[in-house]
Amino acid sequence: MEYPMLNPTASRQVWTEEFSGLDRRPRTGNGSFSAMGNMTGENWPLLCSRKKRGVVAELERPLGLLAAEKLAWIDGPALYYDGKPTPISNLSLEEDMLPKQLISMGAYLLVFPDGVYWNTANPEEYGSVNRLYETAAGQAVRFSLCGQDGAEYEREDMTVGDELPREPQAGAYWLDTREGDRTLYRWNGEWTSVTDVYIRVSAPGIGAGLKLRDGVTLSGVCYTGENETVKKQLEALNETHIIQALGENFIVIPGTLDENVVQTEGAVRADRKAPRMDYIVECNNRLWGCRHGDQDGATVNQIYACALGDFTNWRKYSGTSQDSYLVHVGSDGPFTGAAVHRGNPCFFKENCLHRVYGDYPANFQLQTTQCDGVLLGCAATLTVYNGLMYYLGAHGVQRFESLPECVSQALGQGPWTGGAAGAINGLYYLSVREAGGGWSLYVLDTQRMLWHRQDDARALAFAALNGEMYMLCQNGMLYALNGEAGEPESGEITWYAETPPMGYAYPEKQYMQRFLFRMKLGRGAVCRALVQYDGDGLWLPRGTLQGTGRTGLYLLPIVPRRCESMRVRLEGEGNMELYGMARVLSAGSDGGIGAGT
Repeated sequence: MEYPMLNPTASRQVWTEEFSGLDRRPRTGNGSFSAMGNMTGENWPLLCSRKKRGVVAELERPLGLLAAEKLAWIDGPALYYDGKPTPISNLSLEEDMLPKQLISMGAYLLVFPDGVYWNTANPEEYGSVNRLYETAAGQAVRFSLCGQDGAEYEREDMTVGDELPREPQAGAYWLDTREGDRTLYRWNGEWTSVTDVYIRVSAPGIGAGLKLRDGVTLSGVCYTGENETVKKQLEALNETHIIQALGENFIVIPGTLDENVVQTEGAVRADRKAPRMDYIVECNNRLWGCRHGDQDGATVNQIYACALGDFTNWRKYSGTSQDSYLVHVGSDGPFTGAAVHRGNPCFFKENCLHRVYGDYPANFQLQTTQCDGVLLGCAATLTVYNGLMYYLGAHGVQRFESLPECVSQALGQGPWTGGAAGAINGLYYLSVREAGGGWSLYVLDTQRMLWHRQDDARALAFAALNGEMYMLCQNGMLYALNGEAGEPESGEITWYAETPPMGYAYPEKQYMQRFLFRMKLGRGAVCRALVQYDGDGLWLPRGTLQGTGRTGLYLLPIVPRRCESMRVRLEGEGNMELYGMARVLSAGSDGGIGAGT
């Protein structure tokens, strides 16, 4: 008697040992996950739950974070350094003085737009970048001809006119008015020109807080007399001048005057101040900034640089390599971010990049590149790491070398509307606002170009210092992301990872017969497996593992039912390391899945 032979169902095993992180695209590669939380690829090729963060501090009103020689942050109106308060304690909290920008230049920490500084090497040195001065109502201001040292020339010994004085006495002066530019001569047997000719401006306290060679802008200078020439000479003083000498109650500036004048009407200003800037960076011992919008009542679209090594001078133009710098740009729209890339200051708009080349003001050149720039409101995502700029643009996260390249295809299309970022140890940390209004902290492995999602941290700023990445959140929490500083987070880390839909996309009608997960669990850690069939939104539990502290790997098998598609979710608490995932595939019939379960 012959019996029918039953052919065994052909099956094969697909084993995955390299996990490629988060990938939300419709079709993904082997080893990727379509959703995750608190996962990391730092131990690649494994997929692991992230380490506990260190809680460094809790701020009441976080406004800024910076890594200098030590960590600095702004909490409300006060600046802190290495966890201790500094003398900078009265920063403005008005809306038009926010957000704050914390900049390091040498040993100095600076806060803008307040324009204050503090010396980390000499804690007693602090003050304002700006020196603002205005005379009191009715206060007399004297303008007089003098030498470079400020000593006034005696007018009694001076003749002003276009004719040579007759029978001059030894030491007498003649201010020649024959040319448009005045020339001062002195009689010593013959008339010899005097090159030491300046104007002394005298008023109580006008020189306080200034230093030699500062650029000071005068305004409010006027003349009510009848001499039209003197009137023009005084009105011409309403501009920026380089101080040649000074004292508590006087400053000396270049210029000539046909007569000494005392002004009592109106108020005279003598200001040395930085421009209002949208974004500021330090490059080659200068601060660089940009501004689109109002500047002292005028609409501007400009890039600025302070004098070499001197962040207090932004209008110092004396024809030397140490001068300040200003250039107008012709691109449309507001600036959206600034960074230093390969030794050059770079200023972004949404559709272009302005880069300044050169070593000193006389040979500075502005180059404009049309490209996908930084998205408005995302300046804090702009980070330079290993010679490349990373930032959030209108079409996703860009990696910029000579032109931008999108590297966030795996995260989907967004749109994202704000965020902050930092980079260290090959990782780019990006906290962004999602399309639905929520926040996510993503981490990009810049070598393997793999993304992982951690949690919903809403970061204000990141700072890398001594191998640790610090994250300051909007809620005031300051974390050390690697856990090397501060106190460890309380409780266990809750994590999850979900596979993309899997099913009859496999050839020859193959279906999933079972899953096998190999993992390592820390003592007390828990891993639960859940399955969702055919996108019905229901997650069904299929097993739980708990770490006992023993060394070794845990095997978690899952046997799914027959379906068209399925997803698997691993979730749990505590330390987990996923070493491998096996899918055992069996061949189905040509008729499809039928009605079986």
